[in-house]
Amino acid sequence: MIMVTRRTGLKVLALAAVLLLIAVACGGDGGKTVTGTVVEAVDRNIVEIELLRVRDRSGRVWEFTTEGNVGINAAHLRQHQVLGDGVVVKYEAKGGRLIATEVRDLPAPGS
Repeated sequence: MIMVTRRTGLKVLALAAVLLLIAVACGGDGGKTVTGTVVEAVDRNIVEIELLRVRDRSGRVWEFTTEGNVGINAAHLRQHQVLGDGVVVKYEAKGGRLIATEVRDLPAPGS
């Protein structure tokens, strides 16, 4: 028989909470994200993006394409490019390419 004390139970609960936070922070649903500024945005049509390049804080430029509407259009992203406003890109790797599945505005600090 395994004896569980209150102290052991609290440790297990704390460990479970930490693991849950890590899973959520790392995109527990399998999605990956990049945060940065827009370098280039080319539209496929009025609502879809053909090409999106984003520079992250370390200076790496990420290149994405899309397979449909990602919630934002290239014209809006070009505004971000001019103003230097950030974006968050959720993506998946497919066939050696990065496919953006969702793009959204990076909230301004303090908002």
